[in-house]
Amino acid sequence: MKKLISILIIIFLIIYILVEFIGDSIIKSSLESNLSNSLKRETKIDDLSIGYLSGKAKIKNLKISNKDFPGILLEIKNASAKLSTTSIFSNKIEIDEIILDGIDLNYYFNLNRSLKVEDNVKSIEENLSKNDKKASSSKEFIVKKLDLKNFKISANSENLNFNQQISLKDMSFNNVGNTEDSKNYKTVLKDLFDKALKSVKNKALSSDVSNSLDKIRNIDEQKIKEKIKKEIDANKDKVKNKLKKLFNND
Repeated sequence: MKKLISILIIIFLIIYILVEFIGDSIIKSSLESNLSNSLKRETKIDDLSIGYLSGKAKIKNLKISNKDFPGILLEIKNASAKLSTTSIFSNKIEIDEIILDGIDLNYYFNLNRSLKVEDNVKSIEENLSKNDKKASSSKEFIVKKLDLKNFKISANSENLNFNQQISLKDMSFNNVGNTEDSKNYKTVLKDLFDKALKSVKNKALSSDVSNSLDKIRNIDEQKIKEKIKKEIDANKDKVKNKLKKLFNND
């Protein structure tokens, strides 16, 4: 009997170790793939660990790459979650709380010749606005509380020689997910990007960049033409005078 119990304990430990290590790797890969497909951006996670008995999960350094712009769009340094362990194996995953701590959003923007802003966020907002039909095989999930802490935005523009960092206030959302009784996570993400960019425009673009834009917009094309014409006429007179002197000397 003791031998049987010992064997069962060993089997249980082996299964637990396999679930802890292999399960984490499978979930990490699945999470990276789902985020990449949803956001149309390459998503990488440095480390993910799940306590299957406690229902706690931790993520280190989640990075979402840019598209048509250099570097990283978004980086989350630390993420932790508390979920119902029994819901992991059901069709609806219930998450009591998610805390995202240390969020860095890199906002890149440039001005084209028609003075329109081109940035690295517009396309992701458009993608989030699309109402893609959810696959029947995908799991439902609901996050009862979502907290965002230490949120910073780095606004950069090469052609305007602009770089500024802005800190946002901590934010909290309730009942976020993809179920009928939750706020759609894509809508929440889009609203979050909108709020972040409004903050950039209000705090950063309203000063240095707006002044630069005003100078560009306020240029009087007619005055520039007149100035160029005067310079050309003046140069013509100088050339004529020099030619006259040469002929007179001859």
